[in-house]
Amino acid sequence: MHGTIVCGVSDPPEAHPAIQLVAALGARLGLRVVFVHVIAGTREVEHDEAEHRRYRGIEQKLKAIAGEVGDAAETRIVLGNRVDGLAQAAAEEGADVIVLGSRARGARGGQLRCRLARDLEAATVVPVLIAPPPTRGRSRRRLALVEPAAGR
Repeated sequence: MHGTIVCGVSDPPEAHPAIQLVAALGARLGLRVVFVHVIAGTREVEHDEAEHRRYRGIEQKLKAIAGEVGDAAETRIVLGNRVDGLAQAAAEEGADVIVLGSRARGARGGQLRCRLARDLEAATVVPVLIAPPPTRGRSRRRLALVEPAAGR
């Protein structure tokens, strides 16, 4: 594998297009995929039964997502705020890009809204890619790779 994609995963529906995009990019480009979920706060998971159950539930969801993508996908759960947690995970994983979901904005859903992406751009040098929301109209074109010409 020649690179790493970190995908910020959350429960809202805007995470699903990001997961699909990361799966396609990872498979077609042979990239390492790491799904990261940030749990807000710094609670002690081991000492709080409710937090421990919540952590295990998130861990199971991440493993299910990774299982759908393939055996090579990895998962991480980070405690803290979303910006710092994703920036730290991206740095530690040697990410080449961070992929996030977005929400449609405007009367027709033609604009994207992702405050997290703007905040991440200020916190890390890793490029941030925003996956379009599921409510946005899709082109019939699929992600495609251009094969290099023979002999180059």
